Amino acid sequence: MRALPKRSFVNWLVPIALACLVLVLQAGGEPVYEALRYERVAVLGGQPWRLLSAHAVHLGWAHGLMNAGGLALCAALAAGTRSWRAWAAAILVLAFGVGILLVVASPQATNYAGLSGVLYGLFIWVLMPRALRGDRTAWIVLIAVVARIGWQMFHPPSHAQRVLIGGEVMVEAHLYGALCALVLCLWQGAWPHLRRA
Repeated sequence: MRALPKRSFVNWLVPIALACLVLVLQAGGEPVYEALRYERVAVLGGQPWRLLSAHAVHLGWAHGLMNAGGLALCAALAAGTRSWRAWAAAILVLAFGVGILLVVASPQATNYAGLSGVLYGLFIWVLMPRALRGDRTAWIVLIAVVARIGWQMFHPPSHAQRVLIGGEVMVEAHLYGALCALVLCLWQGAWPHLRRA
C-alpha cells in the first residue's frame, strides 16, 4: 500500500472545514439560507458575496448532507495529495467562477444554492491529473462524472430528485463547475512552463 504524503491530515482540513460549514449553516435554517443564497437581483444590486456564499447553503438537510458526502468522497479520491492551500484556492476559484457564469450565462437563474456546481468541478480538479498520469480508476470516475453532466443537460431531473433535495436542480451550475475546473487544470499545468519562460 502506498504511503500518504507527510502531514496528509493537514491536506484534509479544508474539505472537512467546508463540510462542517455546510452543516452549521444548514442548522441556521431559513434566515441563513435567505441571507446567503444566490439571488440574481441581489448580486446585481450590490451584494457580490452571494456569488461565494450561495455554495455553502442548501435547500434542506438532504441536499446539504448529499453535498457534504460528495465532498468527503472527493477528498478521499484526492487521498491527501492536495495541499490545504490548493484546496482553498480551487474551492474559491470554482465558487467564484460558477457564480459569475450564473450571472453572465444564465440570466434565467434567479436563485441558486448548493455546493454541487463546485463539487463537480472539484471531482474534475482532483481526478484529471491522476487520469493523465494513467490512473485507470481516475479515468473511470472522471468519465462517469462527465457523462453524468452530459446526461443531466439533456434529461431533466426526475420528480423524485427534486423532492429529495427540496427544489429544482440547477444543472447549468454542474456544467459551469466542470468548465471552470478544466480551465483551472489547464492553468495549473501551464503555470510552471510560464514561470520558466
